[in-house]
Amino acid sequence: MNGTQLARWAPLGGIIFVVLMLLGVFLLGDHPDPDAPDQEINDYLSDGGNHTRNIIGAYVWVLAGVGFLWFLTQLRSVLRSAEGGAGTLSNLGFGAGIIFTALLMASAAAISAVAGAVEFRDAPDIDPDFVRILPQLGYGILLFGGGFTAIVLVLTTSIVTLQTGVFPPWLAWLGFVAAFALLFAIIFLPMLALLIWVLVVSAVLLGQREEPATVAA
Repeated sequence: MNGTQLARWAPLGGIIFVVLMLLGVFLLGDHPDPDAPDQEINDYLSDGGNHTRNIIGAYVWVLAGVGFLWFLTQLRSVLRSAEGGAGTLSNLGFGAGIIFTALLMASAAAISAVAGAVEFRDAPDIDPDFVRILPQLGYGILLFGGGFTAIVLVLTTSIVTLQTGVFPPWLAWLGFVAAFALLFAIIFLPMLALLIWVLVVSAVLLGQREEPATVAA
């Protein structure tokens, strides 16, 4: 597949991202809650099946990040062509998307850290508090830091859309709604707004892939 074909089908990266994110939530979430009793945590530490699911989930989220990068390259290209000039908003959104991807991968590593330590390094006598704290650290990285960088990506895309007409206006307003929802992403459920937005933008990009980008006057 050459560069032109990669660019043409880059919106599929957004769809891959959404699918793998949801799958990763199922796999990575298979760990005790922070308020779990010590016995439940000890059972987790001795359960290789749970560890395997967590480790696979981490790999799935990393692959989701790769898919998101593929999606970002095409989104940035379309927005940059439409915005013209220095492409300040397009570049800002692209940078925010890169940071979101890095935070997603760091989040996966933190959530699966205990499982990886046990399975790959035979870590002995792990403090139960690591099982309680590390996954919450991972979720915090994604939902707090990642949530706000996602807001920047969504808002810049929406603003460029209204300024240039590169996408339908309704997509810009969907972005504003998604950005507002992401303000509350720390409680997890609003992060679905990003997945819905990426899925819709991917579909629009796929529909436009045969059309040249609109250049601002």
